[in-house]
Amino acid sequence: MQKLWTNESFQPEVASAQTLDASWYLDPQVFEREQDAIFARTWQAVARTDELAKPGDYLTSEAAGEPIVLTRDQTGKLRAYYNVCPHRAGVVARGKGNRKSFQCLYHGWTFNHDGQLLRAPGMEETPSFEPSCFSLHEIRTETWGPYVFINLDDDAPALAAMWGDEFTRVSGIRWDGWTLVERCEYLINCNWKVYLDNYAEGYHVPMAHPGLNREMNLDEYYVDTYRFFSIQWVPVKPANQGNPNKRRYVNPLPEDKIRYHIMFPNFMIDEYPDNLSVNIVRPQGHDKTLLTFEWYFKHDIDQAGMETMVKFADEVQYEDIEICEYVQQGLKSRSYNRGRFSARHENGVHHFQSLVHEYLNNDVIPLCREATPIK
Repeated sequence: MQKLWTNESFQPEVASAQTLDASWYLDPQVFEREQDAIFARTWQAVARTDELAKPGDYLTSEAAGEPIVLTRDQTGKLRAYYNVCPHRAGVVARGKGNRKSFQCLYHGWTFNHDGQLLRAPGMEETPSFEPSCFSLHEIRTETWGPYVFINLDDDAPALAAMWGDEFTRVSGIRWDGWTLVERCEYLINCNWKVYLDNYAEGYHVPMAHPGLNREMNLDEYYVDTYRFFSIQWVPVKPANQGNPNKRRYVNPLPEDKIRYHIMFPNFMIDEYPDNLSVNIVRPQGHDKTLLTFEWYFKHDIDQAGMETMVKFADEVQYEDIEICEYVQQGLKSRSYNRGRFSARHENGVHHFQSLVHEYLNNDVIPLCREATPIK
């Protein structure tokens, strides 16, 4: 059933709010609007710093539907440009590697890592042609932890002001000593918001994730919401609860917790007692989502421990993929338009959806609200 975008109001209190209308997940015009209203105005993770370690290193990526090339220039500075030649819109780089300059694959225009035009063959007899007016278009670049972020909006707040500083303080996450050991990608047949809605709550764990449910004390599960991020907290069940032969954390410490972090709109961190994993969601269309999953472990964990955790998390991912693809189909039903939130379990989903609604309906997003319920 075709459902055209219904842009209704969104209640600020979870107990009285309805969910976003199904059309927000189904209508391609919403996806196109999100590219400009959300993804072009927020900080997008596009690479890891170790992929751009040496002067001359580069890689290509995309954000908000725009082709991007990232590089480390000869001074060691990270830079990002639109991967679009200012001559006739060809690409100036493909893939990844190390090189001294960029060259358009269309007509051979060449640029240095500062974005300046070095050579424009065939333009010598063109009147009033000024090479300095044809530099690559640079994009704002920042780093947080091991990740490189870009923002296409020159007027957007800095990453530190958006969520970086507050998130680092509240979460306590530090990247020293963590090593990347595995990377997977999952192509999911659902709208990106379906996946984020699912990630933002633990309400579904008892039904959908039997292995994860054995590890979590969901009676003490809760979600803290901040301006542009949320954190789900849940203690690990004590050792004397459940069958130890089916537990991953057989001897957890009393203070061990599992935490799930969402930094709006699409950067997430799973935090377990012995590992971190980063989830980056990249919409591929209104009904397809690419999820990149990267696992980090401390140096002193054994190989077997890493392998069991990756396998454990992979099983959880496929359980979530099945749920999300069912939901995407269910949203098309003529029987469904909007639902209600569980005030006890789904304030994180409400928080995420409220930000989506705010971005699609406001040209200016304030860093703080006058009366924002924090936690």
